[in-house]
Amino acid sequence: MQIEYLADYPQHISELAQLHFKEWSYLRPGESVDERTTRLRASCDRNAIPTVVVALKDGKLLGSAMLLAQDMDSHPQLMPWLAGVFVKPEYRKRGIGSALVKRIEAEARSLDISTLYLYTPDAESLYGRLGWSAIERCQYRNTDVVVMSKQLS
Repeated sequence: MQIEYLADYPQHISELAQLHFKEWSYLRPGESVDERTTRLRASCDRNAIPTVVVALKDGKLLGSAMLLAQDMDSHPQLMPWLAGVFVKPEYRKRGIGSALVKRIEAEARSLDISTLYLYTPDAESLYGRLGWSAIERCQYRNTDVVVMSKQLS
């Protein structure tokens, strides 16, 4: 498996947008797959904010992670964010999600970012194992979430 910039593999943008839509459309009510595709395409940069990385094996898309300036409009004071950590169900529990998180952490460090944030409705234990700490439990878009942070330096 390798982790690469989505910008270098644009053929996966449409598939990834559909996967993200299926997984998280409830957090962005009213957003279409086409809008998500456009937003994902606009996030394709390298060693910058925003950026998207993808896990690939033999050219096949396994998962993704993103580094974004903002991911939770109710918390504009917190930035930047780890977001879009997704692994296809058939590839879960193999360390791919952890590798994607670590890659985004490395991207953030390379940009001299000292603190990174995320929110999750259901993966607090994964992030806790990776050294992230819960800083707030709240409702976001009618969903119970935990906001977490990690000191990178």
